[in-house]
Amino acid sequence: TTSTVLARAILTTANKHIAAGASPIDLKRGMDHAVEEITSYLTDISRPVSSEEEIQHVATVSANGDETIGTLIAEAVAAAGKDGAITIEEGRSLKTSMDIVEGFQFDGGYVSPQFVTDERRGTVDYRDVLVLVTDETLDNLEEILPLLEVVARDGRPFVIVAEEIEGQLLAALIINRMRNGMKIAAIKAPRYGEERRALLEDIALVTGATFVSKEVGLSLSQVKLEHLGTVKKIEVGKRFTTMADGNGDYDQLEARLETLRAQVAETESLHEAERIQERITRLSSAIAIIKIGGATDIEVTEKKHRVEDALEAVRSAQEEGIVPGGGTALLRSIQNLQIEARNADQLRGVETVLESCYAPITQILHNAGISADIVLNQLLQDHEKVTTGFNVRTEKFEDLIESGVIDPAKTVKCALQNAASAAGTLLTTNCAVLRKGGE
Repeated sequence: TTSTVLARAILTTANKHIAAGASPIDLKRGMDHAVEEITSYLTDISRPVSSEEEIQHVATVSANGDETIGTLIAEAVAAAGKDGAITIEEGRSLKTSMDIVEGFQFDGGYVSPQFVTDERRGTVDYRDVLVLVTDETLDNLEEILPLLEVVARDGRPFVIVAEEIEGQLLAALIINRMRNGMKIAAIKAPRYGEERRALLEDIALVTGATFVSKEVGLSLSQVKLEHLGTVKKIEVGKRFTTMADGNGDYDQLEARLETLRAQVAETESLHEAERIQERITRLSSAIAIIKIGGATDIEVTEKKHRVEDALEAVRSAQEEGIVPGGGTALLRSIQNLQIEARNADQLRGVETVLESCYAPITQILHNAGISADIVLNQLLQDHEKVTTGFNVRTEKFEDLIESGVIDPAKTVKCALQNAASAAGTLLTTNCAVLRKGGE
């Protein structure tokens, strides 16, 4: 929404400059320069998320003011930990709830977007999944075809985690997914060498799979259903995979953790100790599963989207910190930045972006039925504290960070960058094909 408001403001002003004879190219250069400066300023004024209460505030704002969702996400983050995984699914009751289960997350994603099942989020989501784990390069369809036939008869979703999946085999998997509706996905294991092998062994341990490797005397042509692991739920993105509630043996897992802890104590290499500690954290982490409840499918879907947006906002806040919300951070950039340009048209581009920074807070005040002129004049007179802003809920000037009116810094930056990018593309395009109004 903020990107749309900003893009409209940028286009409106920039088109006036072009009509007056300004160069679209120089305008865009000036706009890009202004965006860089404002983004840097937002980084400077951002502060890290320091409490569960701030996480709750971020989630509540992003969930359209729903404090119940904000509280639930804050509890999920506290339960899973900063680096823990949180997944969202549709529940089977009227109430939204949360479960904490054992899980495993790593930074490898799907090989092809053709496996995606949730187009909105760009993820693969399956329940009760069979998992094949191997350190081999998979490209020969004939070698794995007997296993695929067994899995197809079984009916459960099937996920392959391998060193490489390519060629004829990858094409066959995609065709089976797209044409035959087979629930299948392929994941390329991240890292290299010994690190990748260690990760694959950990995945096999967590899922209860037999690690398929020529080094242990088991080839792909010998794999049967009993060699596959299982997980209750899997979520695969472009660059991450989360496995929840695997079928691994608890005693074997504890033994692996004890071995790794001993290795940390014995190693003299700081890098090696950090790498082993990362494995320990990954193997011992929990996953929070938020189950969305509701009376109807429409209610559940709408609430699920709000929870997803709120969770994404929290992750952004943890990554790059928070800034005062309600359009205040962008307004402060107008006050505190002096941006130079190489020529008059580039300066107009800079001024176009700076002027657009009034748009979000003006729109918020307009939506609340409050006079924007009075509020803006008051805010622009106050140069001392960047966190002071106008809270439309209380209709008072206050410290927005303390009041919980906050935005993730990354979200504000992305909104401005996306708006300027879209506007710049249109400004330097001779012709655009648009949808007819109402269609």
